[in-house]
Amino acid sequence: MSSRTSDRPNRFLDQVGSGLAACGVKNTRVLVAVSGGPDSVALLRALLAIRETTGIQLCVGHVNHRLRERSSDADAQWVSHLSQTLDVPCDIRTVEVIPGSDSGESLEESARRMRYDLLTAAAEDADCSAIAVAHTADDQAETILHHLVRGTGITGLQGMPRTRRLSDGVRLIRPMLDVSRTEVEAWLSTIDQETRIDASNSDTTLTRNRIRHSLLPLLASEFNPQIHRVLGTLAIQAGELADFVGKHAAALVNDIKLIATPDSLRIDCDVFRDQPTVLVREALRRIWQSQDWPQQRMGFREWQRLAEIAIEGGAASLPERIDARRRGSLLVLTRTHESSP
Repeated sequence: MSSRTSDRPNRFLDQVGSGLAACGVKNTRVLVAVSGGPDSVALLRALLAIRETTGIQLCVGHVNHRLRERSSDADAQWVSHLSQTLDVPCDIRTVEVIPGSDSGESLEESARRMRYDLLTAAAEDADCSAIAVAHTADDQAETILHHLVRGTGITGLQGMPRTRRLSDGVRLIRPMLDVSRTEVEAWLSTIDQETRIDASNSDTTLTRNRIRHSLLPLLASEFNPQIHRVLGTLAIQAGELADFVGKHAAALVNDIKLIATPDSLRIDCDVFRDQPTVLVREALRRIWQSQDWPQQRMGFREWQRLAEIAIEGGAASLPERIDARRRGSLLVLTRTHESSP
């Protein structure tokens, strides 16, 4: 065995350990979300290997959506058996996925929301402060490209954050965000660990899978073999820029004089004088969000038009039946409701 091959397990564990440290997790209980696939099984085995040095205690969480009937049940049984073999407590929860008709959620979006809701509940029941998911550098690259092809701004270029809050006491963490899928598979091979394969990951009718199986390999072979790393670096830089803009936009919002009702806003625009448009857009987005008004149909053009009205004057009809117009120094936003038949 070459020295390079023998070093592979230690290198992989070091990467996961560094990712865990970057998430700020140490000396706590962690629920590991395990689907049975290669990435999540590798994460579980790695965290088990470094738990003594990191002071973490582990539980396994698995959500059976029953989307693939017998295959889904078999996955749940396999994860339960693996957890028992590794002597790790396991919490398996089953749910029937129903797309959100009111919100326009797809089946995939509903499944994702329900999965995180159930994992959060499992983490709270097990007194875990973090849920570790096995997203890799490849997943990050796919996410960014997915956002790009659908249309995105700086926020979408951030991809998936390394951590995010799920509830008052539980955070989602991604310790393998800097690890490639190739490295995951190589490490699983060195420890002779079997995994489950989800056939739906090969369904190229789904945009995400076409990006994974067609677009990313094309970019890597024809343009840049380090495309995953390049997109990962882009995500970091976009995140830094978004944090910078967000910090200054929040300060701007604090200086704004406004009068708000559930269906209207009157915003004094004097504070926007000599401010860059990017800050005005973000400030208005935050004010809009504070009203709990829908944002799904507010794209870059709509936010840009709203910022122009705030800075220069004018009027426009915006999505969700919201009228925007400048009256003197005030930006007035009025939301009307569809009349009942």
